[in-house]
Amino acid sequence: MKSKKKVKNVYYTAGKSPFVYVGYNCNNQCIFCFEADKKFPYKTTDQIKKEIDIIRKIFDFINFMGQEPTLRKDIIELINYAKCLKFEEIGITTNGRMFAYNDFTKDILKSGLTQIVLTIAGGTARSHDLHTLVKGSFEQSLAGIRNILKFKKRSLSFIVNIMVTKKNFKELLKTVDFCVDLGIKEINIGHIMPLNKAIEHSKEIVARMSDVVPILIRSHNRHENIKFLFVEYPACIFPKKYQHMAFPCLEENPQKSRIKLCSKCNYKDNCTGISKAYLNLYGYEEFKI
Repeated sequence: MKSKKKVKNVYYTAGKSPFVYVGYNCNNQCIFCFEADKKFPYKTTDQIKKEIDIIRKIFDFINFMGQEPTLRKDIIELINYAKCLKFEEIGITTNGRMFAYNDFTKDILKSGLTQIVLTIAGGTARSHDLHTLVKGSFEQSLAGIRNILKFKKRSLSFIVNIMVTKKNFKELLKTVDFCVDLGIKEINIGHIMPLNKAIEHSKEIVARMSDVVPILIRSHNRHENIKFLFVEYPACIFPKKYQHMAFPCLEENPQKSRIKLCSKCNYKDNCTGISKAYLNLYGYEEFKI
């Protein structure tokens, strides 16, 4: 993905982010959701189209997200509108449950989508449903994954996004194996940050990064043909040999902080720091260069 020009604080500047928030409710209740304590007003189709117009002036790509965008009856119309504006990439971030329905999957895949990012929180119903607080959500998301793989064109990028918590990180390698066995070629592994009030001080949900990194390395080494992104993991949490695998979110973010070693880090130009909330929870000691 690329933008026409660099925009500071794009994630938090209204109208200047490649992410357009179209969802105002969700059929999961994920314990780690950073939007859980936020209120999103309903936006009309025309309001969202105006946002898409603004985004197109700055970016070549767009992503429809938060809370669950597929619950909107006009989501396909909105994607088609973005296609008419000739975005190079059009993505959607979803829990995948609506994709369990064959007709919906076929219809949305006929739109202008070039990428689907589908989030799971485990490779079993026990683990996933523990995080979503909705019994049966895993089986529906799994059906969605299978439908996407069945009906998508080869050119569409399909990413499974595995969210890592204190409750599931020990089974992360099995979850990666599960995704690979399904036929997934692109996997994002995202570290949960304490960004909603319910988990702000919760070490029961937010894992320590240094506990997770060895499993990330094992996953990468076991599946060298898989395209991985290790999201929100800064280079300084990896051993030097593996620091190139870090993928901190690249937008400037006021919720992140630079630490002392940042000035000496070779990756400082590709990293905006570490979550302040995470540092408040676990401190600085695990980060090294």
